[in-house]
Amino acid sequence: MLNLNKMFLQWLTVFLVAIIVISIWMVLVIPNTEKLSSKDLLNMAYEGEDKIVKDVYGNTTEIFFTKDSLIQKVISQNNNEITIKSVITSKRTDTHEEIFHVENIYHVDPITLMHIDKKDMRFGFLPGVEKTDYFFFHPAVFYGAPMKFLKTDYVNELEVYVFETEIKGEDASNSFPQFSGHTILTDNISRLYVEPITGSVIKFEKEWNNYLVENGKRVNIIDVGEKHTTEFTELVLTHFAQEKIENEEFSKIIMPIFLIVLVFGIGTIWILLTYLEKIKRESANKEKLALIGDMTAKLSHDLRNPLTIMKNGLELFQMGLAEEKKEENMRRIQNAVERISYEIESIMDFVRDNPLRKEQISLKRIVDLALESIEIPQNIQVEKEIPDITVDVDKNQIIKVFLNILKNSVEAMKHGKITITAKTRTKTVEIEFADSGPGIPKDKIDKIFDPLFTTKTKGTGLGLASCKSLIEKHGGSISVKNNPTRFTVILPK
Repeated sequence: MLNLNKMFLQWLTVFLVAIIVISIWMVLVIPNTEKLSSKDLLNMAYEGEDKIVKDVYGNTTEIFFTKDSLIQKVISQNNNEITIKSVITSKRTDTHEEIFHVENIYHVDPITLMHIDKKDMRFGFLPGVEKTDYFFFHPAVFYGAPMKFLKTDYVNELEVYVFETEIKGEDASNSFPQFSGHTILTDNISRLYVEPITGSVIKFEKEWNNYLVENGKRVNIIDVGEKHTTEFTELVLTHFAQEKIENEEFSKIIMPIFLIVLVFGIGTIWILLTYLEKIKRESANKEKLALIGDMTAKLSHDLRNPLTIMKNGLELFQMGLAEEKKEENMRRIQNAVERISYEIESIMDFVRDNPLRKEQISLKRIVDLALESIEIPQNIQVEKEIPDITVDVDKNQIIKVFLNILKNSVEAMKHGKITITAKTRTKTVEIEFADSGPGIPKDKIDKIFDPLFTTKTKGTGLGLASCKSLIEKHGGSISVKNNPTRFTVILPK
């Protein structure tokens, strides 16, 4: 039950992390990427037809063709406001005469795309345009008015929403500085073709009729015409919109899916590792219990003989012995006590987990201390070649390791040679113990470091297992090879 509750809490944690990550992405990251910037501003070229009066009371000219442009520039920007300068010009294609020139300044919130100084009026479309009416004030339209959804259409095979705004009787006197002092009003219709996913304007059309008004009456036609974006402009804006659609799909669909998969993937790995670690601990505990059982049985068996010797020796003391028999009996009891002490000490070395007490010490000094702790028979020669190397180790524990390896070599040979060498690497020190003994049987060399495994008729089988444990606690490793027998200890510097 506890395991199920823990797993539920872990999955709940993964689920909550996924929600937090997606929320951060959707609420903080995406709006920041959708902020209005200079590269999102609308620059358009138009072509159209027009006819205009030369004199405020005169007749209009014949129809002529025009080239118009809308250019927007960012004057300044900060986190909460972007200031845009809009310049609209119209020129005759035949004479290049400028028909009109209008400049405006707009202060826009870069995130909401709302005018800051014109309440509730929109400068541009956000992604996700709906089939509804918008209250708009756009440089291409000139005037603030409701933009009504008209229909769905296609521009260069790209679906767009068409919005239309109609202006009647608005003052357009500033567009005709040549007729300063006169009141000129305008009736016009503007249509914006908007790609709904990104809010990008793809196409613009406008028709107008500007006229002179005096004493509340229409006196004369000043300017009549129409214009629309060029095919090249529409191609460029279509291309930009398609790129933005791909970015929208990536940021709002692909990336959230990727983040969810990533979070749940990492979460699954985390949960699996948690349970693998638990299984590993349980397995280790079972192995340890089994090992303790085996050690107890082995210890009971190994201690039976020395305890029998001690028991018999005490009985002989009770019976009374000659002086020479007493000395022999005492020697046998002493050997039995040493045997018991050795068995217990071997088990304690393996079982207890003493903390490392590291110190900087000469490797040569450690080898010498190990050699001083063991009695080397005269028929066994020891050669050593240890350079001046300082290591950071627990001196007593490393001495135990070296001492155990040396004991094994001495016990394996009746005569011969033990060679101890050391080499320094970039980050490690490599110590090798080689002997000229008969070697370890091939079928046993792979088990040499297993607990309770021994090739001797007497022994706990814990010596080399303890050595392996101590070396690994230091972050090193120990290995063995045959022909000749070579134990290699690697320690970090």
